[in-house]
Amino acid sequence: MARKPSTTSEQKGFEAIGRFSEKGQKPFRPFMDRLFAKRVTSAHLNRDWASDTDWARMQQEPIRARLFLYTVLLTIIALLVWAYFAAIDEVTRGAGRVIPASQLQRIQSFDGGVVEQIMVREGQVVNAGEVLMQIDPTRFVSDFRENRAQRFALEARAERLRALATGTAFEPSEELRQEVPNIVMQEREVYESRREELREQENVLEDRIRQREQELREAEARRDTAGREASMASQELNLTRPLLASGAVSEVEVLRLQREVSRATGERNQADAAVSRLEAAVEEAETQLRELGAERRSEWRNDLAQALGDLNALQQSGTGLQDRVRLTEIRSPVDGIVQRIHINTIGGVAQPGQEVVEIVPSDDQLLVEARIAPQDIAFLHPGQPATIKLTAYDYAIYGGLQAELEHISADTITDEEGNTFYLVRVRSLENENVADRLQVIPGMTAQVDIVTGKRTVMQFMLKPVLRAWRDSMGER
Repeated sequence: MARKPSTTSEQKGFEAIGRFSEKGQKPFRPFMDRLFAKRVTSAHLNRDWASDTDWARMQQEPIRARLFLYTVLLTIIALLVWAYFAAIDEVTRGAGRVIPASQLQRIQSFDGGVVEQIMVREGQVVNAGEVLMQIDPTRFVSDFRENRAQRFALEARAERLRALATGTAFEPSEELRQEVPNIVMQEREVYESRREELREQENVLEDRIRQREQELREAEARRDTAGREASMASQELNLTRPLLASGAVSEVEVLRLQREVSRATGERNQADAAVSRLEAAVEEAETQLRELGAERRSEWRNDLAQALGDLNALQQSGTGLQDRVRLTEIRSPVDGIVQRIHINTIGGVAQPGQEVVEIVPSDDQLLVEARIAPQDIAFLHPGQPATIKLTAYDYAIYGGLQAELEHISADTITDEEGNTFYLVRVRSLENENVADRLQVIPGMTAQVDIVTGKRTVMQFMLKPVLRAWRDSMGER
């Protein structure tokens, strides 16, 4: 009986590989053959195998199944590690629609008037400041020009009164000289006339003062002369009286001397009175001269104050009239779309305060009003990031708009169908230029995804398991 050749450990290993290969699936065989081709070839050259059957069985050993098992295990471990660390957004979704970022703008005619021109049509996109409608400005322009002429006249008068009150030259502004040269000329003539009148009155008073001063000097001279005569007559009388007793002079001579003393004394007293009266007259005339200039300057200052008050009132009313002229051009206060024009007839009459155009604002920032289910509201608060997905634009192509939760209604709202929800408003961020990216109009529907937090993939996978575990642990 022939003896079977002894088998080595290497041969046993390849026999095991052969058995696994027989049981393994065919798709893995080429891979395993390539993997162990070199080793098998080496073994074939160095070993003397019993038969070709043993060699074929050795090539089909189950090492390929073991490698497949290791690969699956490594893949599962990698997926578990990724699920543990990878985080995804947890969002609350709601459906809504685009609403105007500002309220509907109802443009009114301030003062009314005849419609001269209509610059826009319904549905037209307009910019802030663009003229929508022109009201005939004729009557407002006329009132404004009249006010302007009165204002220039008062300014010229105020300049003239200021020059008179301060005693300076009349130098009106360049604007007055160009706008109202005739009025400036008239005011200059009045200025010269008032100055000349004042000078004449001052000259009269100065002449009166000079005259009174001359009379005063004459009265002082008479007083001095009369005083000397009275003194001399009194001295002569005193010398003559002793001679009356000796009979050297007659009594008539003494009486004459007494009469001379009395006359000289009277003239001196009259001259004294005249001097006092004339001094008072000179002082009075000088006072009148001083008061004349002060009174005139006071009158001019009062007139100046009145003129400045009237000028201020005219300037205020002029500002109002200028606004009326400006407001005959009815302009759009915002960027938006013309929704409705109430007056479509050229020559039609707009009443003061009447609505003439309605504009739906189109802000660069998008505002979406969405409905959120009550069970999803607990984790929402203003300031959370969100994404706006307009249903009119394919999200896969156009993407969404980054936004922020701005407002949450204080209580639930129930619609006509009995659905209860919270109303939230989401506003696109400032760096999202909506107008450049997409054409958005109020009323478009949108889906709003509000990010309430982040969770790992593992947490999402374990959530139903944990819920089932908690539910199963309870007992009624």
